[in-house]
Parts: sequence; structure tokens; C-alpha cells
Amino acid sequence: MIAGLLGGALLTLTLAAPAQAWPLTYGSPGANRVVSGKGSFPHLLVISSAAEAPVRWVVSLPARRLCAIDANGTLWIFELGQTELHVVGRYGEIASPDGPPVVVTLGEGRTAVVAVAPDGRLLIWNEGALRSLDVGSPLSRLTFPVPVSLEGKSWDDLLAVTSDGALVLIGGLASAPRILSRVDAHALPDARITLGRLDGSAGLQAMVLSDATDRYPQGALGDKLEASSLTVVTVAPNALAIRFRYVVRAPAVLADLIPIVAPVGEGQRPGLVVVKGSLRQGASLLVLGWRDTGLEALAEGPALGQSNRWVHVLGAADVSGDGIPELIAVNTPHVAGVLVAYERRGGALVPMAKALGYASHALGSRNQDQAVIADMSGKGRLQVILPRQSRDVLAALELSNGRWEERWALQLAGPVQSNLLVDDLDGDGLLDLVVADRRGLHVFLSVR
Repeated sequence: MIAGLLGGALLTLTLAAPAQAWPLTYGSPGANRVVSGKGSFPHLLVISSAAEAPVRWVVSLPARRLCAIDANGTLWIFELGQTELHVVGRYGEIASPDGPPVVVTLGEGRTAVVAVAPDGRLLIWNEGALRSLDVGSPLSRLTFPVPVSLEGKSWDDLLAVTSDGALVLIGGLASAPRILSRVDAHALPDARITLGRLDGSAGLQAMVLSDATDRYPQGALGDKLEASSLTVVTVAPNALAIRFRYVVRAPAVLADLIPIVAPVGEGQRPGLVVVKGSLRQGASLLVLGWRDTGLEALAEGPALGQSNRWVHVLGAADVSGDGIPELIAVNTPHVAGVLVAYERRGGALVPMAKALGYASHALGSRNQDQAVIADMSGKGRLQVILPRQSRDVLAALELSNGRWEERWALQLAGPVQSNLLVDDLDGDGLLDLVVADRRGLHVFLSVR
């Protein structure tokens, strides 16, 4: 284990050998938390920066920069130096702390950061300037817009959830942002939009959890409302249209915020992975797939068998090295914290490996991004990186001969507060990791 990493030291530890990352990217429109590439962990360099308030969200910007939002809603722009993080922008208490900032392309090689203000206005930062804009309808402050590039444009539009549950397409980000199209999706106010092509066509679909209900008030994800449906919306230039609404039968609910587009099983089209919950049975994993004209259940995992017991879906990837993606989740992250790899066998999701003692989510938080799957050691095998039950240690687990084994661990100065960000931050071709605890923001750089 690596301990005392919050200084700037170079650390090395010998690892067991590990195969090949599933080529889906963390932070992609499909929300599958898998990063392609490789790192050098635990051979690394640590750079830390103290924080005025705990950092809630952090994303990477081109040219060695990070954008963060802290618990007070302050928007930060950091630049990565050789030995420290430099603050190049600070905008006090202007963003909602409930949703992350998002990086968008404005065209002509320009990028920007977008976020939502507490009053539902759209915030756009680029070239050192911040704009606060009314796009025609207040956006939900409990989630964030998703960039989408349509018809091969060199710039992004945005898909966003409004405060009244509509899904809107916003264009003109470089000049005068405005709503181009709107559909009444009845989205949860904290629902996250995911994108994919579920039916195999060239058309793009947006998926969002919808139709709030209080029939299972478990409160794991920030409030006591859950979804009773999942809405599929077709996305075209200047046009949105509802294509299908999958409704879960009462008394069950969809106890999730993010439908993940991911491959589950051998030779399958990507499916939608969500959590189903009920008072009697508790939570179970559910995989939905597109058949003919709509969504239907393709596979389901065993229910936990007790109410107020939740499952946190991390994603799907080939962690066993056999070429077939497994579904990765943490059962009861607020209680026992059991990391599980599921394999699909027909209509069943069957647990194939378990490890006790990991907390990938904090009870009551809307942040479901405190775990990631990547080849951080650069040995060719994917690892699941997530907090231990104490939440002040990040551990990397690898599936070896049907068993989870910890390969390395990072001791933090306090519990994890932010999402886990994995990206090549310094442009050297290796994956790096960023996380915040209560004392500050920490960058763990792979080294050659």
C-alpha cells in the first residue's frame, strides 16, 4: 500500500502483471465509467492544492488545466505546473454545486466550460471570461447539460434538463445560446442524460429517467423520489422527439439517476443498465435492450432481498481478460460495500466474483462517479479504482483467477469528496488520476 501521498514525492511499488481495456471512455455520452489507455501506478508523482471548501466536481481541460466546482458553488480553473496547481480563474459562488462542469467545443479549435447557476441560468467560461445566460427556460440546478455534436459539426450543442422536467436542445453556444427544440420528458430534476444508438441505426437517442414517484422513498440519492419510467428521445439537428417510454411495473421503481449505455455479455448490442428497487425485494440490476420498436428487459440480477439496500452500477468492461464484458457494481455501498463482477447468462446476471469492504458512493449524495475502471498500472489488465469502506483510501482491484485482489492503494487525508477523474492531464500519453478530499485537490501523475 502507498501511504502519506499528499506531498510531492515519487513513489514506487512492484505490481503483479496484468490485458486490454474495453474501448469505451469514462465521461463519454454513454456514461460507462471505463477509461482507455494506461498508467504507471503506483509509480507516480503527487501534486496537491489546498481548498477553501471541499471540491465536489472536477473535469479536465485541454493544455494541462482542470476545472472544479466546490461545495460553495465556486468555479475554479487550475493549471498544472511542475510541482503545484496554479489558480488561473476563481468565480465565487456562481455555480450549482449539485452538478459538474462540462467541457464543450465551440469550433475553430476553441473549448469552453459550461455549468448551471443556482437560478437555472447557463454559465459559459472560455478565454478567461465567464458569461451567465438565460436560454429561454431555467435549467435544473441538480444535474448538468450534455454536449452533443450533430451532422458532423465542428462545434457542440447541448442537451439539458429544465427545472420543469423537459428535455431541451440548446444551440449557439459561441454567440447567443438559445433553445432549438423541447420535449416534455417528465425527467427527474436530478436525472443525467446519456446518449447512444440502441437500435443499431445511425440515429442518436438520448435516455433519461423520468416520471417521479414516492412509492419507494429510500433516499439513497439525495431525495425520496425515484423514477417510474425511462424515456428515449431521438436527437436530430434542431429537433427532439419522444420515441419510447419504458415504464416499470408498480410497486417497483428505477432507483437510479444514470442509465448507463454499456455492452453486457457476448456479442450483444449495447444495453441500458439501471437499478430496479422495491420495498420488499430491495435493489437489483436490470439490463434493458432495444427489440423491434422499444425497450424490454434482457437480463436481471438477483435482488438484495431487503428494503433500503441499494446497488451502485459502475459500468461494464472485460475485467476477466476473456474478451467478454462483465457488469461491475457495488452492492450496498453504504453498509457492507461488496464489489461484484456479474456475467450475463441468458436472462440472468450471475455474480462471479465478490470483495467486501468498498464504499463507491456516499449515502444521500447525487455523485455516482466516485469509482472508475482503467488500466492504471499499464500492465494490460483493467482495475476497478474505488474507495474502501473508510472512504479515505482509494484501492485498485484486479480480477485474477476469479478473485478480486488489491494491487495498490492511495491513502488520502480524509474521505473522498469529489468524483474520480482519470485522464492524461500532462500530455505524456499516460493516465493520471485526480480526486479531492476535505483538505484539498490531489493530482496523481503517472511517470515513465
